[in-house]
Amino acid sequence: MATAGYSRLTDGHSSGHGPIHGPIPTIIYICERDTAIAERLAGQCRGHAEQRAWRVVDTVIDNSPLTPLDAREGWKQVIGALAEGSVGIVVTWDPASVASGPGDFQTLQATFRAGGTVLVAVTGTGTAGSPPPPDPSPGGIG
Repeated sequence: MATAGYSRLTDGHSSGHGPIHGPIPTIIYICERDTAIAERLAGQCRGHAEQRAWRVVDTVIDNSPLTPLDAREGWKQVIGALAEGSVGIVVTWDPASVASGPGDFQTLQATFRAGGTVLVAVTGTGTAGSPPPPDPSPGGIG
């Protein structure tokens, strides 16, 4: 039996409700101005999480990519969920949505790991401007 995606979050990451067993609670974080693109990216991230048996408990979409990460309301919501222990994994589309480059993304991932949590980018490239997933609508419009 494969156990990838299953974990026990320690008492320090469980909001005082005892350890969490089973699929890891996951939050999706997207930072994109265009609402339609943001929804598609969120769907791709959700699929990525579900393929790994991570339980998506929330999706947060920020529409202000030029705002510094720590000042974004959505990112504050993500950090709050991590702090209270209600999630153990954050999935985003592209590292560039949360970091200025590959090195910064790796540093942020290390910070997450040190706190017993995980940060994952679906594209995993760390390059700004990764293309969004193809539009599934007929003709590729809207």
